[in-house]
Amino acid sequence: MNEPVFQDAGHALHVSYLIHSLPPTTVSPTAIVIDQLVKENHVWDEVVPAHTKRVNFGGLNPLEVRGQAAQVVSMVNRLPHEAERFACQAIYGHQVIKADGVRGLGRYCSPVLTCQSSDFALYCAWHVFATSRQRDGLTQGEIAQHFGVTIAAVREACATVRKYGKTMHARALDVLTERFQAGGLIADFVHT
Repeated sequence: MNEPVFQDAGHALHVSYLIHSLPPTTVSPTAIVIDQLVKENHVWDEVVPAHTKRVNFGGLNPLEVRGQAAQVVSMVNRLPHEAERFACQAIYGHQVIKADGVRGLGRYCSPVLTCQSSDFALYCAWHVFATSRQRDGLTQGEIAQHFGVTIAAVREACATVRKYGKTMHARALDVLTERFQAGGLIADFVHT
């Protein structure tokens, strides 16, 4: 594999956690027939790709692609600071992995929040890292009412959690960029 697989560390994390969240699939007989007919009839030979590929899995079979994704996730799990791992999981993870990251960041941020309740920190972390669909019942007003604090206190706590999450995420990307470059997953020089 001469060309890097991913564009940068963030891209590697996004794609890898997405692949990691999906079940391994097998190719259906219909897909095999369609693929064979497309190749035999040269259907796509003259079609110019609209854009360059963002992921280079050239020459890798689906099992090897899952292996690349597993390596990336494993590198995140071995970050030197657990809060860096929590930030990556909260940002890129899905379902259980995302929940672990959000809970971890909530625990990490709890001591610095005005209301030093672990449940309050968890609610604020979910407010920050949940998708809009997951935020039902997690508005700042609802959190304030549930814990008997002001909306300003919730807003400040959410800003703190967001700041810590961004800082830990940036630190993780710095460490992972070096590791991914050394392993050939991303180019030595990343265009920004």
